Amino acid sequence: MPEGKNSCEVCRKAAKQFCSSCKAVFYCSKECQKRGWKEHKNNCRCFSIQVHPKYGRLLIATRDIKAGEVLLKESPLLVGPKEKSSAIVCLGCHRAARDYRCIRCHYPLCGPQCQTAKYHKDECEVLSRVEVPPEFNGASQSALSHVTVLRVLLTQKFDHKTWQLISDMQDHFAEIKRGDLYRYFMTNVVDFLMKVVHYEEADEATILRVCGILMTNSFEVKHNGSRVRGLYHTASKMAHSCVANTKHVFEDDLTGVFIATQPITKGTPITVNYSQVLWNTMARRQHLKMLKFFLCECPRCCDATELGTHFSTLLCDECGSSVVSRNPLDLDAPWSCSKCPHVISAKQVRWGDAVLYKELRELDKSSPRALENFLEKYKKTLHSQHRFFVEAKYGLVKLYGNSPNCRFRDMSRTQLENKVNWSRSLLDLSAVLDPGLSLLRGSLLFELQAGIVALAKHLLSNDIITTEGAKDYMKEAAEVLQEATAILNHEPDMRDGGLNERLSYIAQELEI
Repeated sequence: MPEGKNSCEVCRKAAKQFCSSCKAVFYCSKECQKRGWKEHKNNCRCFSIQVHPKYGRLLIATRDIKAGEVLLKESPLLVGPKEKSSAIVCLGCHRAARDYRCIRCHYPLCGPQCQTAKYHKDECEVLSRVEVPPEFNGASQSALSHVTVLRVLLTQKFDHKTWQLISDMQDHFAEIKRGDLYRYFMTNVVDFLMKVVHYEEADEATILRVCGILMTNSFEVKHNGSRVRGLYHTASKMAHSCVANTKHVFEDDLTGVFIATQPITKGTPITVNYSQVLWNTMARRQHLKMLKFFLCECPRCCDATELGTHFSTLLCDECGSSVVSRNPLDLDAPWSCSKCPHVISAKQVRWGDAVLYKELRELDKSSPRALENFLEKYKKTLHSQHRFFVEAKYGLVKLYGNSPNCRFRDMSRTQLENKVNWSRSLLDLSAVLDPGLSLLRGSLLFELQAGIVALAKHLLSNDIITTEGAKDYMKEAAEVLQEATAILNHEPDMRDGGLNERLSYIAQELEI
């Protein structure tokens, strides 16, 4: 039989078996598949890297992908402290560091064992040139901003292959030179490395390029109770979408695992969200412009109602109807009422957002009262699905039953019903903004099942429902928990005993 697309990758005979992962190559037998694996494993992927005229390099699915499939597992090229952080991170293992300092460079470590860690040993010699190290008290957010940049620069000397891969990444150098971050980078990174550390192996332009590469391509990594940033070569090429079709988690060894949250059709981009799902369009686009150097124009950003969720929608002072931006892609576009002539300037909306953001951040969240009062206070100002209302409701859903100040046994019927009802409404919202097997959906399902059980026990103990009626509640709770567990088992914090601990806590609270 002549060779064709269905010929064995190894011996070229007619073949019907194919690689179960990428489905792109065929084998005539298991023996040939074993022989061919060594060469094929590096190319065994369900996507290809393509170049888009507007968006640059991106990943395109080469076959239909099912929700829950692992698309990519990738070790980081490099990790290090975030650009700004109020927490001090050990430069050896990246755990939260306290008072211990390296005996040579005096930078933060968690103990003597990290002084020779692979991430710190090369930089230690350079950092030891600093006569007076920066203050590491947690208040100085920029104290470690130069460290990850230095780590990248040092790969030129110690790991040329890694340097080549990193230097090939997009840097947005021109945007940095004319943007607001230029002065920050010059003061906290360039001047520090060149004038304080006396690092002479790189010039100003190269250092700024590295700053841009890290800002544009790095992922925030939750690791051992701290947050660092990592560069992942293939994952950095994923296109952004405010409604992404993947999620990512990080293993203990910092391996990034990228998972499809919904079906992805062959020929379509594989996307990741570089912003936050529970931010409105104004906040997301400003964040992406400042830190990733582009203005998103995805369907969610183009729609004034944010795909019908009203995540940005205000209520009119005159008639109580919806007020939305006339052009959500224009930061300065006025906002107008859907029914009456009332108009609000974009400047006023931005000011109001800033005030409410600050107010919500400063609320006492140890008990539900402050968040409940926030909802009552702004119910005539914000749409019921506005970003800040959603944030307050989500905060209450997680607080109810999970706080020593708000145990299930002490909650009122109204609070229990709110936990259930808000969980359901937020699930409807997540189905639009973060669909599929997302962490948001898993977390909400987990809280919903606990709320259903607690509400059933309350209603049963007060003779509002019968034992038979309570069984219906419990049946739904079991189904919800099963789905929640399937989603949350992808999360390292939950998979490694965390989920069982949460379940045990809830069972104890509910005396199940």
